[in-house]
Amino acid sequence: MGGTPSLSASRRYRHARRLHHDRRGVVSVVGTLLALLVFFTLFGIFLTQYLPLWMTDNESQFTAQAEYSYALFKSNVDSQYQFPEGSPQTLGTPFVVSSAGIPLLAQPTQATLVFLPSTCPSGFYAKGVAGATAANYGQPINTAQCVFANVTYSHGPGSGGLFSQRVATGTLEMLLPNRYYSAQTMYFEDDAVIQSQSGGYQVMTVNPPLNVTHFGTNITVTSSLLQLFGNASTFIGQGSQDVYSHFRYSASVSSNGVYVPANFSYIPFVYTFEIGTQYPCAWTSFITKTMQVSGVATSSYTFVPYSGSCSNPSGASTVLTLKVSNVDYANLYYAGVQISLGVGGT
Repeated sequence: MGGTPSLSASRRYRHARRLHHDRRGVVSVVGTLLALLVFFTLFGIFLTQYLPLWMTDNESQFTAQAEYSYALFKSNVDSQYQFPEGSPQTLGTPFVVSSAGIPLLAQPTQATLVFLPSTCPSGFYAKGVAGATAANYGQPINTAQCVFANVTYSHGPGSGGLFSQRVATGTLEMLLPNRYYSAQTMYFEDDAVIQSQSGGYQVMTVNPPLNVTHFGTNITVTSSLLQLFGNASTFIGQGSQDVYSHFRYSASVSSNGVYVPANFSYIPFVYTFEIGTQYPCAWTSFITKTMQVSGVATSSYTFVPYSGSCSNPSGASTVLTLKVSNVDYANLYYAGVQISLGVGGT
């Protein structure tokens, strides 16, 4: 029963007692745990503080690149239809469609680039169309599903009668679903660039060529109708995507009103501009400011500003109408440009 322990058992016992009382081993373990705690604390601060700031800056630059691409695209299209003889038939505009990311930590934010051609399936009211009246002449039969623009002269070129030109404008839209910076939607219609943020905030970042001036006793109006057509396209990816504009046609129509041979003068006429848009707040602000700086008396024009909600989840169109009386001269550019996304599109 009380046998003597073996030599190997005694050695193991003494070695275990030495390890049990070795403080250096305990300090090493505690030091490792503290180092890991400091590392994870700093890494957590990086994830919650520095990473959002980094990605906010990336998405802010991404938004600025989108704004520049739209401004360049508009400049290219304007040069094509206003100076057709000196501009290339086809121009490509690069659109950056993704932001920079953070390796291993944050994926780039990808945009959605969408081109929708003219969408007025029911057509427009015109002479000979059932239901057409003087009040709705040139307007779409179904405004809820139509993005359009219409310009009307009460007296057209050569002292002619009523002149009206209307187009379903088509749209080039870019959705930027930013996660850290504010989400944006860039929109191009009737030669205007509109920027919309979450919450319904809308602003026209690049104005269309709609100008009204009052010089002396004369009122002059210049405007444009731009139709984008082609195949409906959508692109989602990283890097950049080229958007090609293929110039197809353009024309210019001007009017001086009604000529009176008896006294070699012209009788002023009425100019009407109508826009059917999904972004009425941006257009309302633009038209209001245009008329405020034009010098035209308020008694010489009518415009009813849009006062509803700027948020339009249903995508319905709102028709805005500007009517200027006593116009002495008006000039209208109307043009058609075919849009394609990517190399080889036609």
